[in-house]
This record gives sequence, C-alpha cells and structure tokens, in this order.
Amino acid sequence: MAIHSGLAETARNLFIPLHQRYPDKYEIHQLGFFNFQPKEPVPFPIYTTKVHRHPDGRMEPDHNDRYGALSFHEVLDKVKPDIVFGYGDMWHFDHLLTSPLRNTYRLCTYYTIDGSPYYGGSIDKDLSTEWGRKLCLSDKIVTLSHFGKKVLKKSCKELENKDISVAYHPLDMSRFPLYNREQVLEARKSVLPAAMDPDIFIAGWMGRNQFRKQNYKLWEISHYIIHGDYIECQDCGRVTTKEWDPAARKSMPSNELTMYDAYYDYSHCWYCKSQNIVQGKPNKDYFLWLHMPKTDQGYNPTTHGVMWDIGNQMIFTSGVEGIAGVSKDQVAKLLSIWDVMLYPSGGEGFGNPPFEAMAAGTPVIYSNYSSHAEFCRFGGLPIRVANYTPELQISIFRSSVDTAHGVEQMLKCIRDRQLCERLGQAARRHAAQHAIPHITPVWDDIFTKMMEVPLPIKGDKVYSTSL
Repeated sequence: MAIHSGLAETARNLFIPLHQRYPDKYEIHQLGFFNFQPKEPVPFPIYTTKVHRHPDGRMEPDHNDRYGALSFHEVLDKVKPDIVFGYGDMWHFDHLLTSPLRNTYRLCTYYTIDGSPYYGGSIDKDLSTEWGRKLCLSDKIVTLSHFGKKVLKKSCKELENKDISVAYHPLDMSRFPLYNREQVLEARKSVLPAAMDPDIFIAGWMGRNQFRKQNYKLWEISHYIIHGDYIECQDCGRVTTKEWDPAARKSMPSNELTMYDAYYDYSHCWYCKSQNIVQGKPNKDYFLWLHMPKTDQGYNPTTHGVMWDIGNQMIFTSGVEGIAGVSKDQVAKLLSIWDVMLYPSGGEGFGNPPFEAMAAGTPVIYSNYSSHAEFCRFGGLPIRVANYTPELQISIFRSSVDTAHGVEQMLKCIRDRQLCERLGQAARRHAAQHAIPHITPVWDDIFTKMMEVPLPIKGDKVYSTSL
C-alpha cells in the first residue's frame, strides 16, 4: 500500500530493493491510495482505486475508496497474498484489520506514530483503547521510530506485551550530493535571482502546511532573526524576544505586554534578571526558503510574511502544488544548498524531510518532540517545547516550540559556519546507517519470520494474535 507522498517514497525504497535483491523470493503487488492516475515506474503491478467518470471525460477519485477499502477485496481475491502490508495511520489501513476476510492473510502494519497519547479518540474506563484493540489484529506491528513504539505501549494497554519492531525509512544515499561551500555557492547561482548574493544564510523548510506541522513558528523565529528584535544575556546566554504586535506590525509597547509582566522594558534579561545584555542586530542576509504548497489549507504564507514583516526575505520553490512538485533529484539538490533546515514541527510519524536533509549533510534545527527528534539529535540542534495543544477529537498532543530558544539555536549556526559543517557531517554519517542496503535485509527478516507462522485460518483461532 502506498500513496504519492513521503509514504510512497518509503514504500518504493522498501519494496523495489526487496524485489531486486530477492527476485525469486518475493512477488509484489501494490494497491495505491488514491491511485487512479498514471502508474508509478515500479517493477511490479499497481492496481487502481475506484473513480467517478464525468460525462466530459474527467475522472475524480471515489472518496469511499480513497485508501482501498472497496478495491482491496477485489485485489485480495485476484492475488491471494501471503502477506498484506498496510502503511500509514490507522485510517489508512483499519479496513485491513477489520476485513471479514482477515483470517486469510498475514497482516503487517507499518505504523506512523506522530505524537502522544495514542488512544484513537476513545479510551474506556478500564483504559482500553479503540486503536489498541484494532492493532491487536495485526500479525506484525512495525513502527518507524522507537518513540512510536514507546507511545503505543504506553497508550494502548492491549499492546503492552505485543512484539513491536522498529524500522526507519530506507534512504537512497546516492541521491544526495555532498557539496563543499564553493559548490554550494555555485549551485545557488542557478536557482537564486542573478542580483542576489549567493553567500546568504538560508534556513529551509520542506513539508506540508497544516496544523500538525505548526508552520507558523517558521515566520515567528525568522522575524526575530531578521529584525534583531531580541536581547541576549551575557551571563545566562538566554535570548529574550521583544514581543511583536502583528496588528500594528511593530514591537508591543511595554504597557501592553502579554508575554511578560506589564511594563517590562527589556533593560534586563527576563530569565536571570541580569543587566549584562546585548541588543540584537538585524540580519538582512537571512532568508527563509519554503518548499511547500501555498495552496494548502493551512497557515496563509503571504499573510504571515506581511504580519511578521519578512515578506522580502522569503523564497518559495516554484511548481509545488498539492502533492506534486519538482523531481526527487532537484529536491536532493535543494536540501544540499541550504545552510540549515528549520523544522519546528508539532509532531511527525517519522519526518522524511529532516532525515533526507541529514543525508544531504544539512543540519536540522528541530522541535524536540516526536519521531524526528529521535534521529535529528545526531545532526542538529533541538528547540525546547514551550507547550502542547491537543488535536481535536483524537487528542494527540502537538508541540509548540519556544520561539526564543529557536532564535538562540539559529544564531549559533549563523555565527559559526564550522558548527554547521560539523553538524552536517555528523548528520550524514548517521543517516548513512539507514541506507537501503542496510534496511532491506531487516524487512526480509520481518517477512520471513511472518511466513513461519501458519495462516490464522489453518489454526484453531480466528486471528493468530487474538487476545
């Protein structure tokens, strides 16, 4: 199962090498999510989901079959698979767990856990959970991070004794060129306006624009860097940001402060109260590069650029719309020419963009929460979490980072290019451990062990993992 997104990238990097490395062992068939357009170039058949055909010839997906809930049983009857692999969130594969034909196939669920707790919006008086009960119907659960595994076991008592494996997204390291500074500057000349000095500092973001990502922190942190609206304490090293009034588009007067006590005037460090402070300096060489669709139903990038007064120092990748965009080689090149990736996401099931940035040798300044924080620490600087906001209905916590600490961490990289280089080198070394040749045998072992267990229909239980 795969969709045209980061999920699809992981699935291709998993199953194409598996097919190539063990050609006589695996016969692979794919049913793609929302898959009704031209097929992906893969060495195995892909089945389309159902569509509605309009009189004028237009086609649109049948939303009742967006994750294959209707077409799955047709493919199941045709292929009769030994193992079914479901990937994503619960709503991507819950129909595989609850299928009336569930006892005719072994089921591996590869699960993206993007925050804590993980109840599924339903936790009973005995602390049992809806999602825990469903996941127990998997023959094998694999999470993309140790964070995810811990969250499942803590949140769902049904999974406390369940054998859960962890397997990272497999990386194609050959895609990511490793540039020195001279090569970075030369590569930038081909993508930046001719009048722009290529030797600027670029903080990049790559991802969707949605509540979970907490994209608004990109503009907040960048504002304080660009305008120098902060003070630095020379004793404790902390940054105190000068509260910005987005309505007036200027710093908040001291008698109207909401982030600090009324009449605080920035004459001393807010944290340790020392008067040994230095005023921040504007930085017109800092640019925020946004590789994301402007059309996402998320934060309005144009509005945020205006209200944070940074519109002239924002760069957008052209041609990125919805889940369509530039080629994967162009993406790899883009990651290689940023100085850092700024990634204050509120929760990630894995975090392909920062992982690929690390593969490109680009350090990550990241929110210290959820799955991506697990590996970003090997090649980046964490931003403290300021608070959490739960998602509506499902109640998963989304982190909101401490903006001032984000400014602190960004300043370290801006002022010390050698620090950036060291972090980038460490990032690439860590990412290389999860290259495709290392991960493919891991999945072969998982599937081989699954095949050692008889199909549930051959045993005396409906499900091999029934409670």
